[in-house]
Parts: sequence; C-alpha cells; structure tokens
Amino acid sequence: MLKHCILSVDYSDGWEKTLDHLPAAVRLLGLRQLTLVHVIETHRRQHIEDSEGAIEGRLKKLAEQLASELNLEVDYRLRHGFAASELLDAARKVKADLVIALNRSHSSGRELFRGNVALNLARMTRIPLLILPMDSKVAEPDGTVMLATDGSTSCQNAETCFRSFMDRGGQGLVAWVDEGKTYPTDRLDGLGDEYSSVSVQRLKGSPGKEIVQAAQQEEVTLLIIGKRGATPISELPLGSVAEYVARESHNPVILIP
Repeated sequence: MLKHCILSVDYSDGWEKTLDHLPAAVRLLGLRQLTLVHVIETHRRQHIEDSEGAIEGRLKKLAEQLASELNLEVDYRLRHGFAASELLDAARKVKADLVIALNRSHSSGRELFRGNVALNLARMTRIPLLILPMDSKVAEPDGTVMLATDGSTSCQNAETCFRSFMDRGGQGLVAWVDEGKTYPTDRLDGLGDEYSSVSVQRLKGSPGKEIVQAAQQEEVTLLIIGKRGATPISELPLGSVAEYVARESHNPVILIP
C-alpha cells in the first residue's frame, strides 16, 4: 500500500477538517510516514501570524501531536511559491508516494476563481492524490471502496490499486458508465467473479455525474479513479471525468496517474 504521505497544511478556514479524516486514512491506506508541508505563497499578502517563525512553530507542534496520536513518523517542511507545484516538488524530494489535500469547491464558489489547491494538484500530479471533500463526513475505514473505470489503459493503475484493497478482504464496488462505447466486459465482470466481496454496476448518463452520485448513494469510504497523466493547468480539458469527480465528489477520492 501507500506508505509515505505529503499532507498539505494551509491553516485556512476549515483546514482542520483534514485532521478529522486522518485516522481513517492512515488505517485504510496503511500509512507509516507523514510529511507536513505548508507553502507560503509569495504572491499573496502575508499577515504577521503568517511569519515563517510562527508557521514553523505551528508545524512543529502539529507534527509532534500527530506522531503521538497516529503512531507515525511525522516531519514537516516550509516552502515558498505556488502551492501545488511546491507540494509536488516536496513529495518528489522526500520520495513520498501520496499527497493528501482538502477540497473546498463545495463550500466556496470563489475558491474556484482564486485557485483551488486540490484541483491544481489533480491537474499536475504524477503520484496518487487523495482529495478530502471539506463537507464530507469522516468515512469508516472498513467501508466500501469503489473503482470508477472506463476500461482504458489509463485506468490500469487504478485497477491495480483497487485490487490491493480487495486482496486485504475489503468490500468493493466497480462502476462503469455506459456511453455506448465498447468495454472489455470480461475484465469488468472478472473483477466481480474474482472477488466475492465485489459488486459491479453499469451506469448510464454523464460519466462524472453518475460516478459522483453512485459513490454518494453507496456511501463509499473511498472512490478510486485513474487520470490521464499530468497536464499544465491551462491545457487541462475542463470536461475531463477525473477533474469533475475530483471537484464534485462528496466522498474521499484518490486519483491514480
């Protein structure tokens, strides 16, 4: 499973909700190491409470708290620049295999215009990204894990991730939205046949919308979806299914490049 995680720490309104989700995420993903990263965005106006010394002190205190509460190895980093880029660079330098970020797109329309760090990460990441919706309830770590797939090669890593959860005896749901395209049904049905705990749903309609609704109706603990590589923000098609799911899901989502 995923062992070393970068946790985006920004101390903005509502950020503490991230901490509510951490115990379940640690157990579900099998995390062993956590690196807290706060990015001082140089293009934004800074307040006195945002001084490097003050932030570093808060990070150190939080790292000690989480290490004790979650029984993890916890470190922290303070960086400067564009938040998404710096978080991913920090992940590369410490060889982390996951980034966790809070998504606020449901709670503040202005966030989409100001720049949503979680969505920018979704567009740019080359490693798995766990997005926690700000308005979601804390998921049960033993709940259902859902795989959303279209059967393309870009979903193979997501399917591998899903299998890793099923190999541990988890409950699973595989969802495919029928858009009139040919799907390798043997692969879809094969997952259901291979794991007695896995059910399969064929949905009809707009892929992103149907996936988000199915995840919410089934109250899944985690929604797994593949993404097609990393793209510059300006070049990402706004209609992509992965971005829609990352933005609109009310359940935790893990994007797998």
